[in-house]
Amino acid sequence: MKLILPLILCVLAGCQNRPAVNPAPVLPPPVELPVNLAPPHAVATQVLDRKIRQQAQFIEALLSQNEALTAKLNAPVPSVATPELLPPAYVSPEPDRSVPARPAESSVLVPNADGVIDVVTAALTAKSGEAANPFAVRTASADAAKEVTLRVHGIVAGPVACAVINDRLIQAGETIGSLTVEAVEADVVLLRHGGHRLRLPVAEHPVRIRLPL
Repeated sequence: MKLILPLILCVLAGCQNRPAVNPAPVLPPPVELPVNLAPPHAVATQVLDRKIRQQAQFIEALLSQNEALTAKLNAPVPSVATPELLPPAYVSPEPDRSVPARPAESSVLVPNADGVIDVVTAALTAKSGEAANPFAVRTASADAAKEVTLRVHGIVAGPVACAVINDRLIQAGETIGSLTVEAVEADVVLLRHGGHRLRLPVAEHPVRIRLPL
């Protein structure tokens, strides 16, 4: 009992003499550096201003080109000096080398009132120099002529026109005896015999053609 009391007093004295513990130092809060951030509406305004400047430059370029073209169109055209006209130089005529003209053919022969085309009489008339009348009825020696009977039944139109003559289909370039088919027209067939042309119309009755032997 006597020992416990002094021991307690020593412990209490030791607790009172223990040095005080300094608290941990308190660090100041970090200093935030100011950041210059532009507000969103300011950025949009800058983009819009840039686009407006670009469009203005484009419009100015177009206006300058338009003015240049207008000035070019309105520029006066320089007059071209007209050379003085000199009198034409004399050129000696060249010799005529053209092919001599063929003798004039007889007129086209058509059937007369009797339905006859007389080529024999037309040939004799042409030799004598008289005017040929295809409708005139003339007589010639029967021994000096032969007779051919032809009838044009109709014309067949198409890329190459044909005629039905004596129940035979004929086109231009073919021959009927001594007669050559020269052309097939809408309602008539043109034949040739020597220097004479014969005109055969489409008809119900045949046409007799007197040809020289």
